[in-house]
Amino acid sequence: MPSPSGFLSLPRELRDTIYHLYVFEADGYHFDYESGKLRASGNRPIDLALMYTSTFVAAEMHHLALRSNVLHFSTLKSEQRKAAHFEMFFAHFELCKCETLTSLKKPPFHRYKTPEFDAKVNLRYPQFESLLHQSLDLLKRGVPTFSFSDCEGSSWGEADSVFYAFQGYMIELLSRDTDFLETLADFYDGPQRGFDIDGCPSFDALDLSDKDSQASFYEQHRGWVESQRRERRERASFLRSMLLLSIPEHWTIPSEDVLAQINKVAQMNTSLDPYSGKRNSWERCDWRFSAAAAAIHFFKSISQSTCLGIRNVVLHEDRRSVALPECHVLGLIPFCLQNPQLHIERRVNLWRTLLAGGFHRRLYNHPATLEEMSGRDERARWEIYDQFCAINIGKICCRWISEASALPANGMPADSFSLVLDGDPTPDQSSEVFEIVKEDAAWQAAQAQWYTDQSLSPGFMATRLGGFYMCEVFPQAINDIVEGKSFIRCNFHTGSLYDPKRVLDRNRHINHDPVGDPKLIIAPGLDWMKAWNKKRFRTPIRPSPPLPSLLADLALQDLISEEQQHTA
Repeated sequence: MPSPSGFLSLPRELRDTIYHLYVFEADGYHFDYESGKLRASGNRPIDLALMYTSTFVAAEMHHLALRSNVLHFSTLKSEQRKAAHFEMFFAHFELCKCETLTSLKKPPFHRYKTPEFDAKVNLRYPQFESLLHQSLDLLKRGVPTFSFSDCEGSSWGEADSVFYAFQGYMIELLSRDTDFLETLADFYDGPQRGFDIDGCPSFDALDLSDKDSQASFYEQHRGWVESQRRERRERASFLRSMLLLSIPEHWTIPSEDVLAQINKVAQMNTSLDPYSGKRNSWERCDWRFSAAAAAIHFFKSISQSTCLGIRNVVLHEDRRSVALPECHVLGLIPFCLQNPQLHIERRVNLWRTLLAGGFHRRLYNHPATLEEMSGRDERARWEIYDQFCAINIGKICCRWISEASALPANGMPADSFSLVLDGDPTPDQSSEVFEIVKEDAAWQAAQAQWYTDQSLSPGFMATRLGGFYMCEVFPQAINDIVEGKSFIRCNFHTGSLYDPKRVLDRNRHINHDPVGDPKLIIAPGLDWMKAWNKKRFRTPIRPSPPLPSLLADLALQDLISEEQQHTA
């Protein structure tokens, strides 16, 4: 066999260096959804011509391009209509689940919440055992506002995906009894029965303790009652239909066939907002699928052998995306288990994804046109909205942090994932915003200490109700981020730890008044909530250059003009 000549006569170490220099791209590879392929920077095709010079070189360069380059995925803008439909489907589905579980507080449904039911749920989700126990007590006490919906956006202390799975499991158990869904649908049929007075403006003044007063109320509010009954009957039918389908995961980019099947079977009206029932303007918004969903879509399209060649992936969550994007990395766990050398970094922009993303629903349902919302008269209103961001930023960050913190328990291997809170393009101001987040964590820890100092045991619900409670892991997670002990980090200065004792010292005047309405679930911490609200309403968040002066302006950049809507 003749000796190798030319390039192949070089030592293997030198050839490997040449191979690496040939395939390496300083900006890595970027996923192009339209073609389903990776591209070099500037949307250039990847040059692998050297591989095809001989089978020997091809073998030596096998998957080298994937090993040598970072793979970048960004939120997908090209599927706006599909993303909007998918968002509304999940919003509608979650609303139906909450409404169905809330029906358990009504007498016709008490028989379904049995000790056997509780035992099965507690075995699967022990973290919600106290919620189930207290809910039964509240049902007996007749608390009218209790529901199984999330707790002021905090999902009762757990990651949203965990709480939604908990809801789904309860629905699954209930639906095993075919009588339950029939009872749910029938509950809204027939005169003077099955109507719900929740939401009626005159609710506090009503006495519906006897049939005559119920009949009188029905006649007086017939139109409102019938519309409520019709909507809820339709939602019961929607839920029953969806239980027959294989529901897509949140991180799915559905095909047109899948969406058509969902819309047909569930008979979902995508022209209506699932929360208000009013006609929405979803076409005006730049709806996107998450970067994580794009990566999952790509990984599923390639072979297992190719997957094993990938080493580093960066997910750029540069805009708010659809279908509970915080949990989408759950869909990447199987690929990380398959490939122990794979590392995924998820970058979530503090300004465009977290802060401005909070305006998304408010803006897409706003009656004004894009041009009107950019005018002088509207700007005064948006300045007021900026003041609410300080109240919400802790909860918004907590959603991402709690989902990331739950990943190891769901099987994510150690060192396979990291979450980065991205402060670009204003890292100094991002540090100021993070001071608010740290203080929120300190408030939650301080109130927990206050309960101990006051020898109070307010219970599962009371400790989780109130604006500054985020989630169980939040105070420790923030401390770990600041001290550099976490796989969650910031690319801006995080400062020093915020001592909860400072919060306690400022609120020593708060005393627990044991006298109060026994139906007021949050009574022990009510003054804490008032003190926190008073402080946060005085803390507006205003961006600085190169960002626009108002957070609403960032969100307005994601709206589509009337002309663009007609050409889309």
